[in-house]
Amino acid sequence: MSLSFSHIFILLAGFAAAMYFFSELHVREIALNAARSHSDELNVQLLDQSVGIHRVWLKRDSDNRLRIWRNYQFEFTSTGDERYKGNVITLGEQVETVQLQVHRVPVIKEPIHKESSNKDYNS
Repeated sequence: MSLSFSHIFILLAGFAAAMYFFSELHVREIALNAARSHSDELNVQLLDQSVGIHRVWLKRDSDNRLRIWRNYQFEFTSTGDERYKGNVITLGEQVETVQLQVHRVPVIKEPIHKESSNKDYNS
């Protein structure tokens, strides 16, 4: 059995698709960890504990190498009532930015502590 050019092309295309798939899984995990840590820093709750791919493009990094640029979206809440969107932008395996949609910040009411008066009532 001999391999024709079309068979070799199909094998290479399948191999490239598998490589992209496994690369996508790895970068998606990086984006999810970035979304989790950013949410924790800002005291918002990451909903569904997942990120979803929104856009994919080819861009050059600072070393002028061609990399895969990905935009992942996720949802979060700050008050528990509304859902807001956020984005994680990656270039290759590096997180470029994490952005959150404008959202409400809950007001934390602290109890009012009245200082005791220093008046002497015994006089």
